[in-house]
Amino acid sequence: MKKIAVCFLVFMLAVSLSSLAFAAKKAGSLQPEDFAFRGVALGDTAAVMQEKLGEPDFDTEIVVLEQAVRCYVYSADLKVCTDPRTDKVVAVLCKDKEYKARDGVTYGATRAKLMSTYGKADKEKRDGNLYYVYRNPEDEKQKLMLQMEPTDYYVESFLLTSLPLTEDEAAEYEIGEFPAELSGEEEPKLSGGFNSRGEWWAAYKVNDNLTIGI
Repeated sequence: MKKIAVCFLVFMLAVSLSSLAFAAKKAGSLQPEDFAFRGVALGDTAAVMQEKLGEPDFDTEIVVLEQAVRCYVYSADLKVCTDPRTDKVVAVLCKDKEYKARDGVTYGATRAKLMSTYGKADKEKRDGNLYYVYRNPEDEKQKLMLQMEPTDYYVESFLLTSLPLTEDEAAEYEIGEFPAELSGEEEPKLSGGFNSRGEWWAAYKVNDNLTIGI
């Protein structure tokens, strides 16, 4: 009898673990590819962007999430934006109804589809629009923002971005990185930015043998 009870407990434990695994899979989770667009990742240079997507029709200056950016226009439904200080990709705006993200997430995808693919989202209202926001667990600055139809809650457009959403992020973005052109030389003497722990650093190259922190 005791042996039967032990076997029953082991069986129930196995069932519980399987149920948890199924629920976790059903709830979805974020993947690195969710924060890239057709091979273009946030932080890539404009040169890499053009290598992946081809030559844009034209470029101009626009404002995205209250930040001035350089916008490379590929069509009315696709724009890739860079930080004008570094020319690195900080936003991809896609309204192409034929575009499909991972697991078939596309225009018209429902909340249930988003939950099963990405998991639970934060909600953000910007300029009268509702977004479901997913942050990259490996880099909280990177966001997948899905603009939702406000009545029936389905996806209307995609915004991949590392632009700030909070005041703290905005302050950090305003400082940014020192651009390579700052020193006026091929190899800049002044460099800086934020490390992986979010700590500010800066350094000045005195000569080939000496670099000091500032």
